[in-house]
Amino acid sequence: MSFDPVPLAPRGISKQMIRGRLVLSVLAVDLVAIVAPIVLAAWVHLGYFFGVRVVSLLILVLPLYYLIALQIKAFSLRNIIKPPRSMRKAFSALLGAYAIGLAITFATRSNEELSRVLVATGCLLSCFSLILARGIFADLAARALGGTPATEIVIVDGVEPPPQCTATRVDVQGAGIIPNLSDPMMLHRIGECVFQADRVIISCPPERRGKWALALKGAGVQVEVLAPELDALGAIGTSQYHGFATAVVAVGPLSGIDRVTKRIFDLVVAGGMLIGLLPLLLIVAIAIKCDSRGPVLFAQQRVGQGNRLFRMLKFRSMHVAQADASASRLVTRGDPRVTRVGWFIRQTSIDELPQLLNVLRGEMSIVGPRPHATGALAGRALYWEVSAHYWNRHAVKPGLTGLAQVRGFRGNTETGADLLNRLQADLAYLESWTVWRDVILVLQTFKVLMHRNAF
Repeated sequence: MSFDPVPLAPRGISKQMIRGRLVLSVLAVDLVAIVAPIVLAAWVHLGYFFGVRVVSLLILVLPLYYLIALQIKAFSLRNIIKPPRSMRKAFSALLGAYAIGLAITFATRSNEELSRVLVATGCLLSCFSLILARGIFADLAARALGGTPATEIVIVDGVEPPPQCTATRVDVQGAGIIPNLSDPMMLHRIGECVFQADRVIISCPPERRGKWALALKGAGVQVEVLAPELDALGAIGTSQYHGFATAVVAVGPLSGIDRVTKRIFDLVVAGGMLIGLLPLLLIVAIAIKCDSRGPVLFAQQRVGQGNRLFRMLKFRSMHVAQADASASRLVTRGDPRVTRVGWFIRQTSIDELPQLLNVLRGEMSIVGPRPHATGALAGRALYWEVSAHYWNRHAVKPGLTGLAQVRGFRGNTETGADLLNRLQADLAYLESWTVWRDVILVLQTFKVLMHRNAF
């Protein structure tokens, strides 16, 4: 089965890039706004730019500032683009950094390394400099983002959105999409339409709201249903879109900062593993070529984030003529399709290592729900036929490992219960993500690399 990788609607990539650059820029702006006044004060009062006292003060203040600023969301774009809020949060973080830093030096009796004049002057000047820089930067950032950091898409299915709507419009008839939960290719097309959006508004008749809500549960973004009649109900859990009430039906599990943190973690781990495991990868590739004819790698279409399809890489473990591209027939113990080398790399999970390339390409993550093929079965039923919540698991990128694997839910899905166990673990992972949990799951994965269900 092939698919068209071309998006059906603008992806908002430019705004995504602008947001990333703005976050990096504000980190640098804050650094200069804090360091420059301290260095200037040192030159005026001490006669030099850098020295032990200057370095000691910077080492004390800067880490504390960034930790406090992260904690109070001073680097959140919604705060960055509003001058009063941006200045207030940055000032609070810097003042808190100085206060905590001085308390630490007093408690440890290490304040003799600091100059009182430098601390006082540096604090006043850096606070003023930071407030001024944040105010200017906030205005420039707001202009760059068009007044809002979010990329909005309105899906129009028979009901016109509010006339004030300026979001990217996706007309379902022109795009050729319908909310069909039994068609993975259709869900892929919908996923392409809302790819990299931050907010999706559904404007459709009441009878189709439920289907659209289910179809976009796994989009990984905030999804709202335009429902003007809710204005009279005063319902809890609603939002507003240009004066009209909307019902929030899905929210992305990771914030912008969370996504950046997870991506950095993926790049560091995947890059390090590829370098460290390069000799092993070469040996396995040679063994596969010597054992049977055919390519070293096997690419299979899998369901990824937002229900979009991608080609997942594995070391080939089957004879080429008997490979099952759709995974409609799962591998069983003693399966004659598996080569001699294939048995070993499957039992040790070495066959999954090429997916590190998928991680570097941004199609997968180190930790997340395992990606499934569109033809995979639980007993005699397709996965999405077992549970209507199946598509929800695709709200984040699929992973090399995940909570389900650590809990021992791997191997064949012979019954619907086998899939439900994995689905429950995947949804639990989405509800309680932290980068530290990803670290723990990676470490726990080493205990289950050799598993009785790996064949």
